[in-house]
Amino acid sequence: MLVGCGKSDKELQAEQQARKKAEQIAYQKAFKIAVMPTMDCLPAYLLTDSLLYDTTKVDLRVREFNAQMDCDTAMTGGSVQAGFTDLVRAERLKHRQKVLMHYLTDTNLGWQLIADRQSKLKKLSDLSDKIIAMTRFSGTDLLSDLVVKKGKPKYQVFRVQVNDVLIRLKMLQNHEIDAYWFSEPQATQALQGDNNVIFNSADAGVHLGVLAIMDKQRLPAEEEALAKAYDKAVDLINKNGVKYYAALIKKYMKVDDATVRALPDIKYTKVGPPRKSDIQMARDFLMKRR
Repeated sequence: MLVGCGKSDKELQAEQQARKKAEQIAYQKAFKIAVMPTMDCLPAYLLTDSLLYDTTKVDLRVREFNAQMDCDTAMTGGSVQAGFTDLVRAERLKHRQKVLMHYLTDTNLGWQLIADRQSKLKKLSDLSDKIIAMTRFSGTDLLSDLVVKKGKPKYQVFRVQVNDVLIRLKMLQNHEIDAYWFSEPQATQALQGDNNVIFNSADAGVHLGVLAIMDKQRLPAEEEALAKAYDKAVDLINKNGVKYYAALIKKYMKVDDATVRALPDIKYTKVGPPRKSDIQMARDFLMKRR
């Protein structure tokens, strides 16, 4: 006689429920970072996929968003312990919404103002009576002020709020408005369509990207482990080059091989505070907008 010794459906279901509950508990305890599908977040993606950290000290997870405002909601609501953002948004959260946070490090986040090829924009003065896609109270809002001041267009430059960076890219592909702020890799993807750059924040010496830590939701040991792991990721990316991590970029940033091949040689810096001048620039902008 053959005697069946496999687990019953009821036992298998109980085990599955136990694993699910254990994972939920682990996720709640994990150190979660709000990220965007942009190249400034590549160190975090590399960390979570490669386990470059001491798992006994910190369990890193990423929470993916396509709009910076959604990252902000996660940060203020307590569902993440850290988030990639820019100084304008972060300083607004700190001073307007009284969110307690500090900056673990600055990042290489930057933006390019890319004109739709059909708009025939070639220089900043051509923005007269044109429309720019941006996000209010963000680095792109500050930069929009800067390009208007620099270009001195004859007539008003209009701004439309498009928060989702992937929707912004689709709008460009559909020729919906005149110009758009993009960071990498969306900037490179936009340039694949013969559109043109009329301003680059790097040329203006503006450095607004930061990784912010929520004060109420972190332990010093976790933050120390994150900082060490972040530096390891930076060393690897700078050593191998960003294109070496094509699989990660395609997985998390929703781009194709052609875009990865066309990416510029992006360098990353180790953990260090943002410049005081950049923080003051963000604060001055927000004061003006009150």
